[in-house]
Amino acid sequence: MLRFPTDLISVIPSRARYAEAQHDLMRTVYQSQKEDFEQIFTPEQFRHHVDVFPEGQFVAFHGERLVGMTVSMRIDFDPEKPFIEPWWVTIGSGWLRHVPSGEWMYGVESNVDPEYQGRGVGGLLMEARFDTARLLNLRGMVAGSTLMSYAKHAHEVTPEAYVQGVVAGRYFDNNLSKQIVKGFRPVRGAVIPNYVHDPTALGWGCVIMWDNPDFDPSVGPRATLPEADRKRTYRAPLKHVKPQSRSSSS
Repeated sequence: MLRFPTDLISVIPSRARYAEAQHDLMRTVYQSQKEDFEQIFTPEQFRHHVDVFPEGQFVAFHGERLVGMTVSMRIDFDPEKPFIEPWWVTIGSGWLRHVPSGEWMYGVESNVDPEYQGRGVGGLLMEARFDTARLLNLRGMVAGSTLMSYAKHAHEVTPEAYVQGVVAGRYFDNNLSKQIVKGFRPVRGAVIPNYVHDPTALGWGCVIMWDNPDFDPSVGPRATLPEADRKRTYRAPLKHVKPQSRSSSS
């Protein structure tokens, strides 16, 4: 592994040599949430991602430690006819249903080490993704958003109404609300049953999208990026987590 500054988070394009560490990170993230989760990408799949779409894969380092990563692919997408299917189907069971000429980038996966969540890693990875969409002149980015707090409100509201409530600020969703802050918006009418195996979401997700403000329709999407544009490094200070105060009870 390379060594990066220990006072900063560094995001760089992924390479095949990071595949084992990416697999370990994904397993750590999901098994910390649910022990029976089996949809973990293999090292072979991570290497395949770099082969088919090198521009869309990023990893984050703190010193020598890999603490975050993203996986992306290009797709054909019509906001008027959004896909309503499980995440595992959309991503080809981890092998990616990548369309080299696709005008949209799909956010396949994003993981941050549990010890580094809330410390700026995810935002820096998203910045790298948005820049990729701009450099490739894609129309924007699409993803599925797990409705991670829906189970708390399922007794009072439908998934569709819940999503509208999150947009309006009546509900806070531990996943969708954060993605809205980053610039995504839910596609109306595009809630997805059986999206993921997640009890906090009761399986529900929704399609979200981000429009590239720099998209130039007169030029069209670029097929690939020159090596100079691929070798981008993003750095930001590592945020410190404030210690939680303990409340006493009698």
